[in-house]
Amino acid sequence: MTQTLEDVCTVIVDSEHKTAPAAESGTEFALSVGTPHVRNGRLLLSDAVAVDEETYREWTVRGVPAVGDLILTREAPVGDVGMIPAGVRICLRQRTVLLRPDSRKINGSFLLYLLASPQVQERMHSKGAGSTVPHLNIKDVRALLLGQLPSRGEQDAVAEVLVALDEKIALNEQHAETALELAGYLYERESAEHGRWSESALKDTAKWLSGGTPRTSEPSYWGGDIPWISAASLKTPWLYTSERSVTELGVQNGTRLVPKGAILFVVRGMSLTTEFRVGIAQREVAFGQDCKALIPHASIDPVTLFLAIRAQTPKILGMVDLAGHGTGRLVTERVANLRVRLPHGEATAGFAARAGALMHRAVAVTNENRTLADLRDTLLPQLLSGKLRVKDAVRTVEEVV
Repeated sequence: MTQTLEDVCTVIVDSEHKTAPAAESGTEFALSVGTPHVRNGRLLLSDAVAVDEETYREWTVRGVPAVGDLILTREAPVGDVGMIPAGVRICLRQRTVLLRPDSRKINGSFLLYLLASPQVQERMHSKGAGSTVPHLNIKDVRALLLGQLPSRGEQDAVAEVLVALDEKIALNEQHAETALELAGYLYERESAEHGRWSESALKDTAKWLSGGTPRTSEPSYWGGDIPWISAASLKTPWLYTSERSVTELGVQNGTRLVPKGAILFVVRGMSLTTEFRVGIAQREVAFGQDCKALIPHASIDPVTLFLAIRAQTPKILGMVDLAGHGTGRLVTERVANLRVRLPHGEATAGFAARAGALMHRAVAVTNENRTLADLRDTLLPQLLSGKLRVKDAVRTVEEVV
């Protein structure tokens, strides 16, 4: 029998509040979670605002979020979903819905993967279309068709396979972040040496390039195999793929290619109001006008320059101006005159080897994650539809986890 979302879980309407007053120091009680914090099956809570107990009580009158509950975004964007982990207390902002799975009817992790599946995502987006800002109303959320569900035991088995993949991906992400942090600490420690390190203006360390955007109405420019890096897609320090890609023809008509080892950073975008996004190309990539690219001079190691720029994040954020609609903007001349510390002489190769080994580890596990994510996305629809037997999926996952 075809099931709806309301058949298998309790749907709790989101808070009426859009933003939360930040708790004063010492009164933090919970985290305020909205649509920016729900991405790719997870809750990203590092920049969630802490609220006091009074705000928490006021915002959870309709329902108190609990471990294992799901949060579904119903506007900006539609259809992102994440599960509440243990060890955190949260309250919800507008445009989200709290889903409490009925454990007798559905495995919560299975429901999370089901909501993320292409078929259910398509249903949500079709319901959310038709207005200036796509959104799902509560009635549509409750009536969302999930299809015919497998037995509870089969749900458990499917969820176990997919969770194993996601746990491996999360572990790899932690390893990559740790390796990057260690490389940053190494830079801070060794760059303090005055004899073998010296300051240079950033403009004197590399060739500076501006990017561009091929005409989006021309299909022959897009959908190729060359990643196109934009302010929105520069979310990782290791630039290998992007949500959009261009063809060779697209490169010749409006954008620019840079080689492996080029350093790209955002100079215009809403993200600049809170963070400085900088990455190093792991292959040849193209990039948009909201980014700058630096091709280090032959005598300068790309990883070292990347770490030197990243170490200047507080100063760079202090240079950001606000353009229209809250968009941050970095004036190139200001960044170009920024002074960075770089090694010289024998110190150059030694630091490059030590820092490079850490970065290589981070890149390796990040590349492995791309393979794991592709495998998960391939298995997901087949497992949910029953086309692939769980034991066959387990065998495949055991080979890579």
